[in-house]
Amino acid sequence: MPLQRSLLCLALCATCSVVIAQGTSRAQRALDSLYVRDFSNRPTVRLYVSTKFNSLVIRANEASTDLRYQPNGHYNIGVGMSYRRLTLNIGLPMPFVPSDVEEKGRTRYLDAQANLHTNKRSSNLFLQVFKGYHITSHALEQLGWSQPTAYPYRSDLVQFNIGVSTLRIVDYEHFSYRATFNQDAWQQRTKGSWLYGGYGTCYVLSADSAVIPGALQQQFSAASGLTRGTLFDLGAMGGYVHTFVYKRHWFLTLSGALGAGPSVQRVKFSEPDGSHTRTDIGPGWHAQLRGGIGYNSRYYYAGVLFNQERVAYLLGTQDRYAWDVGNFRVMVAKRLKDRPKQVDRGLRWLKKNTPLPVP
Repeated sequence: MPLQRSLLCLALCATCSVVIAQGTSRAQRALDSLYVRDFSNRPTVRLYVSTKFNSLVIRANEASTDLRYQPNGHYNIGVGMSYRRLTLNIGLPMPFVPSDVEEKGRTRYLDAQANLHTNKRSSNLFLQVFKGYHITSHALEQLGWSQPTAYPYRSDLVQFNIGVSTLRIVDYEHFSYRATFNQDAWQQRTKGSWLYGGYGTCYVLSADSAVIPGALQQQFSAASGLTRGTLFDLGAMGGYVHTFVYKRHWFLTLSGALGAGPSVQRVKFSEPDGSHTRTDIGPGWHAQLRGGIGYNSRYYYAGVLFNQERVAYLLGTQDRYAWDVGNFRVMVAKRLKDRPKQVDRGLRWLKKNTPLPVP
């Protein structure tokens, strides 16, 4: 890849997330300090290592193995800062980490995922464009391919997805997502909360030739000849989250939400007698899983975090596709004692000159 394109890719793959305060001083007073300590008025700096992922699964006929495509994964190292509900994280590919290009092929990508957490709400936003996928479910010998890579590789396969999911925290006075996932609060006692919200996603897949390799066409009769697909999903979801706290500092957070709603699939097939497009409308489902484990205190935080969104379908004519997106992070953070006056002045200027409710 030329240097200019490499630099552009690095810039685009940097993840920047901004949290606008939804709460006022009244919302802050509503927090029960016996359960949650709010440190958003202190600067929090963090260092993290992360990997992001996505995959596409195409269902096979009965007694056959499903086809799974994945991009060549990458690891990022990043820094970030939170102050007064404003959060900025920037991550770049880790240097000196050997790539798996010879084994899995090259993946070019734009990958931006933001996790926005306030007192009352937790949201995921993601935008991904990936080109170049390898097959993890079948070997080269099964496909009859001869390639230098260890895994079957498709350089022409491109996927694009964009989406958002958001959950309202019912008992936000006693439970904090921010404590685990944003590092600017401290959950001091075991507590959980019910969740409710919704989601909306768009997923696009395209290739120069059939997505199903020729040797597997008979095993994927419903999807044989597929060259392009566009999948839209919208719905409501609900769930539950719980943080277990041991001796005030050690925590384990588990969160799960499940939703359902209408989905639309518009799929293009290329066949010997020409190409045709099929549109199916039916119910789909959406699952969100989050988890975190680590140590939290007044000034220090260390944790391992996981986040995944998965989309699949219930209607028989649509259930041949499923996809997911997520990330995995190892995080250390420190809360500073002093508040920078320059940042306060900048926030006051921003508040004065923008219509957005910036704290």
